[in-house]
Amino acid sequence: MIEYKDLMIKAYITTIEISIIALILSILWGIILFFMSISKKLYFNYFFYVYTQISLGVPLLVHVIVLYFFLASALGINNPILGGTLILSGYMASYFSKTFQGAYNSLDKQQFNIMHTLQLPKKTRIFKIIAPQIIENTLPTLTSHFSLLIKSTALLSLISVPEFTNFVNVFNSKTFEFITGYLLLAIGYLLITIPLSYIAKYLSKKVGLN
Repeated sequence: MIEYKDLMIKAYITTIEISIIALILSILWGIILFFMSISKKLYFNYFFYVYTQISLGVPLLVHVIVLYFFLASALGINNPILGGTLILSGYMASYFSKTFQGAYNSLDKQQFNIMHTLQLPKKTRIFKIIAPQIIENTLPTLTSHFSLLIKSTALLSLISVPEFTNFVNVFNSKTFEFITGYLLLAIGYLLITIPLSYIAKYLSKKVGLN
């Protein structure tokens, strides 16, 4: 076990790095998709609908295999880490966009009439009034999505991304200590997801109090 320590740490760090980068990219793409959903232009609305229906309706396993081995290869993306991160980002963006859309739809519609009456600039409406409310209301859910994203990195082992699950598969194949390997896998993910679940609960209570 000791001889695999460095490889295990490197794989664990890779999992965290992929998760953080994918989180940033998926939130950014999710914001763009959200604005498409509330756009007055129908083709943006249709794109949002089709994109989210496909993303959420098809298992991530299928996304990883089809998009990497067919689309990514056709585009010349042969780096598993890059391809896997982009696929994971595109998939999770649908979750984030739907969350933003739900938070937006739950806002008090009377304030929109007031903003219109006061003739507030569009930037002021979005960045100083609407965005802060959406962020506050979605923080608990976004934290839960991040936890889902981290666990989803396990599927990237299918395309040989050197993350934590991939390490465990290699460890199991060489040592045949399957129980030890899967216990390491469970503990590794729990060390990240348990703190995130507590953060999500804390944020939920805080938002509820506000």
